[in-house]
Amino acid sequence: MSENQEKKKEKPRRGRPPKHGGYSLIAKDEILKDHPKIRQYLQNCRDGLVRDVAGSEDRLTEQQRILIDRVVTRLSICRLIEVYIEKYGLFRRDKLKQFHVLELEPALGQNYLAFSNSIDRTLRDLGIERRAIERDMSPDEMAKIIKAEVKDND
Repeated sequence: MSENQEKKKEKPRRGRPPKHGGYSLIAKDEILKDHPKIRQYLQNCRDGLVRDVAGSEDRLTEQQRILIDRVVTRLSICRLIEVYIEKYGLFRRDKLKQFHVLELEPALGQNYLAFSNSIDRTLRDLGIERRAIERDMSPDEMAKIIKAEVKDND
């Protein structure tokens, strides 16, 4: 009996159904076709991270490349959640109408925070950290520093 015939005779799987694979759609760029601005934003972020970490794509180590790609994937999920919230609001409409209860959309629960925190941790792993600002600086002094950095980057 061939392998194909054996596979056909297997009983249907019981228990938990297979996962939907939504995150793989983002990796394949299917969802982002409907959101060209997000796609461009993500490409700009990836290019910027590559410049910040290694200067150019060919100087990246495989570890850095993987970390950057994972950050961009997680960032895409966060951006799509933000677009959804912009469109439909912060609170679940079904709960609001039926029970007059303010309950946040599920996408804003643990998943959004988990992705956001994961992005932060990965950026730290890549060596990108927040610039330390002295506590005694006035807002004017901080503005001067920021303006000087912007001029340097132009």
